[in-house]
Amino acid sequence: MRAQENHSLTSAVVIALACAVTWVFLTQSLYDYNMGFGEILNLNIFPLLAWTGGLTLGYIIAEASIKKLKLAPYSLYRPAVVVILYAASVIILETIGYHLLGIQNIGTSQYSGIAFCDCLHAPLWMQAGYFALGPLHWLVVRTIIHLRQRSVDQASSQI
Repeated sequence: MRAQENHSLTSAVVIALACAVTWVFLTQSLYDYNMGFGEILNLNIFPLLAWTGGLTLGYIIAEASIKKLKLAPYSLYRPAVVVILYAASVIILETIGYHLLGIQNIGTSQYSGIAFCDCLHAPLWMQAGYFALGPLHWLVVRTIIHLRQRSVDQASSQI
């Protein structure tokens, strides 16, 4: 069981990094912070690290929550829990980053933020991406784990 958990975590980290690199590459012209975070291959380091860490941690928290709630493997409550957890996390972390830590993306400062938290100042499509990336990451990781397990099961049944 421990090996399966390690594969799950490895998958979550690798896919989170791939999502982060893809997202930051596609939106790189919109990331320009009021603090210098540096760049790797013209990609801002802060969103790369934040997305990779956030997606990985979100996956771990979502899976732990699903396990604690004892949700059936194909229950529709699973994705609902994931969507709610990721949405709450985005709002909380964006609010803390913007208001408490003073991290502001001046590249998108001309856009209205989400009214009730005055955070996530970005075009609507980018805001939607912030809320969609977490559940999408979770779905991809779960699909890969499911396919890997099915492949292992098929191989062991042929022995």
